[in-house]
Amino acid sequence: MALTKLNYTGQGVLPTTSMPTDSVIQVIQATSVDVTSFQTTATWVDVTPTATITPTSSSSKILVKHTAGGMISGTGISGSLQLLRGSTVICTRGRVGYIGSTVWSPIPFSMEYLDSPNTTSAITYKFQIRINSTGEIRHNDTTGSGVTALASSIVILQEIAG
Repeated sequence: MALTKLNYTGQGVLPTTSMPTDSVIQVIQATSVDVTSFQTTATWVDVTPTATITPTSSSSKILVKHTAGGMISGTGISGSLQLLRGSTVICTRGRVGYIGSTVWSPIPFSMEYLDSPNTTSAITYKFQIRINSTGEIRHNDTTGSGVTALASSIVILQEIAG
């Protein structure tokens, strides 16, 4: 891939019409220290944080990234993670972790998705988790680690020039 040098001598914001395709136009980051824990089977539950971005062009793509630590407990169970644009599910991971015994095991909540929303209106992205059988699941869990205030789930949105 060849790099394109932009010559911009004005002050203020670089005009997005001058940005080469695949350039990062803006980055939004949201973090949360909230822990979500539940035992309800096959029910999608919102987790924090959510993040909102307003694309500068309808041809832009939005790279959505989410990461958080978690824990799961039960016998023969798994957890799931899904991404929503507004109230519409746009990506689901059916199994983000699995445990075969009743001990607590780590579960990595991680997802990257390249969305093509085709709008210049504000878009809110959020994530949901669920447990797929009897047990307990925790998103952004730090129970017993002594670092609860430092734990953080992260959502990063990057607008990519189309």
